[in-house]
Amino acid sequence: MTDKADVLQTIENRFASLEKKVSDQDTEISRLNRLVNQKDKTIRDLRQRLSKYEEPPKDSSNSSIPPTQDSIGNQIVRHTKSLRKKSDRKTGGQPGHEGHFLETNEDPDFIVHHHPDDVCECCGESLADVEAEVIGKSQVVDIPSIQPTTTEHVLLGKRCKCGHTNKCRASKKYTSRISYGPNLNAIIAYFGHSQYIPFARLCEMLRDVFHLHISQGTVQNILTRMGKKSENAYREIRDRVEEAEVAGADETGLYVGGEHHWAWVFQNDNLTYLFQDKSRGKAATRKHFPNDLPDVTLVTDRHSTYFRLNVKGHQVCIAHLLRNIQYLTDLDKNQTWSTRLTELLQDAIHLRKSKTMEKVKKAAAGFYERLDRLLEESTNHLHKDFNALKKGLYKCHDYIFTFLTDKRVPYDNNASERGVRNIKVKQKVSGCFRTDAGADIYMKLHSVTDTAKKNGNSKFDVLLALANLQG
Repeated sequence: MTDKADVLQTIENRFASLEKKVSDQDTEISRLNRLVNQKDKTIRDLRQRLSKYEEPPKDSSNSSIPPTQDSIGNQIVRHTKSLRKKSDRKTGGQPGHEGHFLETNEDPDFIVHHHPDDVCECCGESLADVEAEVIGKSQVVDIPSIQPTTTEHVLLGKRCKCGHTNKCRASKKYTSRISYGPNLNAIIAYFGHSQYIPFARLCEMLRDVFHLHISQGTVQNILTRMGKKSENAYREIRDRVEEAEVAGADETGLYVGGEHHWAWVFQNDNLTYLFQDKSRGKAATRKHFPNDLPDVTLVTDRHSTYFRLNVKGHQVCIAHLLRNIQYLTDLDKNQTWSTRLTELLQDAIHLRKSKTMEKVKKAAAGFYERLDRLLEESTNHLHKDFNALKKGLYKCHDYIFTFLTDKRVPYDNNASERGVRNIKVKQKVSGCFRTDAGADIYMKLHSVTDTAKKNGNSKFDVLLALANLQG
């Protein structure tokens, strides 16, 4: 019995030892699995980080990145890409093109006669009695030295027998002891908000060129008054945009008081309406267009806010699409799906520009059929960005070829991009806006002046008209 007990104890000890070994092995296997998982994660991270070097970089030619954010190398070699198909004509002016040159003034302000010497430079004979003849004329256009003028307005009144003093009508206009006139107000608004000169440089220019010592605070006060005077015209522009048949819209970032805001533009061939807001969503558009734009066909990029507005119709910017498709072509040069999509859009543009609208409308259905066939093709074997673009095209499918059925609708949104580009120029020159009020003043004045320019009027003239308004 003793021997059996020893054998059982030995067996039990061996089982315990085996269980410990198995447990230790399980622990080691778990540790190794954790190491493998960690290494797999490291490999995935490295592949993801290296993928940006394997895939073509995005720039202004194949994405919505603005040209100013391109690398220096790309900016040096950048070439403008036109949506037009190449023609057989040579570059430059075409035969029959009317040239332009500086014309002389038939009624000059001053005439200066230049006489030769009274002795012939060849033989020494006297020319005192010889009548001079015109051998040529030359005109010099210049600006006279600018000096400010001061006009004193003496306000008169008459006291009636009843004791009441009857004041002249001008007393309601000239209420301050001294002020700046409308020409100077218009010049400050023009140089500040149309030519983007910063306040400090504007004050320097007024001192050096116009001999006027004006502080930056006074410049701000003048712009504030000009902004207030522009409010009626600003509202009128907004109302006309709301009533328009076609309008383009775009938005861009700007900084106001150190915070990131968004500048919005709604425009067409005759109108420009700008505003700024913290929001890039419908909360911003609702403040200015509470009823949306139910009568407007809106030309935009694919920003979702525009498709949440109640509008008559949409046209997606083809220029944006072509840049997005170009990235796919750069990404995989062995496939033909993106190149055929590019050809489809370019063919549509060429048709619109070269044929009558009647013929264009008849061909519109064929372009949708070509688009549908491309969208039906499988791109699962290609990079994930191909399917991402297809998904986006499905969402805006009905708004890609609107310009083929309505001659009023452009095929790109370049005019809206030009509408907000000036804001970028001003920020690069002057920096950010310090306050919301200052940014709003710029939006109002720029809306009014750009609308004036589109209708063949001078920006300065419209600012002068605003400066002359009462109030």
